[in-house]
Amino acid sequence: MQATVATARCGATSTEHVTAVRRIGGIVNEASDKRELSHPDLYVGRGDTVELLGMRCSACGHVAFPRQRYGCEKCGATGAALVDVDLATDGTLSSFATVYMHQAKNIAAPFVIGEVELDAGPTVRATMVEANDAALAVGVRVAGRLHPAPAADGAAAKFELRFAKAAS
Repeated sequence: MQATVATARCGATSTEHVTAVRRIGGIVNEASDKRELSHPDLYVGRGDTVELLGMRCSACGHVAFPRQRYGCEKCGATGAALVDVDLATDGTLSSFATVYMHQAKNIAAPFVIGEVELDAGPTVRATMVEANDAALAVGVRVAGRLHPAPAADGAAAKFELRFAKAAS
């Protein structure tokens, strides 16, 4: 069972749209990307890039992530004022921390969590590709990428959003 969903890109005119095909258990993009996503309700893969599923308030212009229907975080507008947008994952690393031990025994450490100020507006926290923070610095340009997610024995491989230093 497949359905086509059109969503406006952040900052695009109303005639510019991008189409994603949703399927059970993940997203298949227009490039026939067959990778299963860990969180298809939060992001979509588009070839080598990934976009966050965000929203923009048409009443005040505020851009937020993730999508939600409770109302704009800034002005409180609801309903049709909340427009779905796909947000590019390019941004600037504003802070980061290395996690040396996770409370869940099945999550391998160390890993780095970064706070990224997206060019599209919102600030997000996400796992970095780098396993330690030696090569990171506040202010460095980063971009989101799909990265193989750790899988349980015998489980199908899935991909998750991680941020990495942007190519120079």
